Amino acid sequence: MLFSADDLKEWLVKYDVEKRCHDSFWLSLNNYKTEEPDEYEEYFSNFDPSKLVLKIQSVSISYLNYPDLNYNHVRVYMPIRYQDKKIGYYELWLAFDGTVEDDYFVLE
Repeated sequence: MLFSADDLKEWLVKYDVEKRCHDSFWLSLNNYKTEEPDEYEEYFSNFDPSKLVLKIQSVSISYLNYPDLNYNHVRVYMPIRYQDKKIGYYELWLAFDGTVEDDYFVLE
């Protein structure tokens, strides 16, 4: 096998990825509220955190920039569910050394 799921699990624990993904989501949500108040209100009117469900759904390894394959990440995907419906997703991209390279806060 080229890649071991157990090795990936160890890496995720080592870099506390689940907590970092959630923390980064909350930072993005707060930035969104400040930067796009009208749009925020459209999706999150009378925001009730108890109606928000955040659970990591998948983790993948991406080797990008083919054929050089020199832009590589562990991608953590978390759907954003609010009031029992999926309204978007949050994705955190980490370099193999654990540093955050990028993130995507997407509302659909």
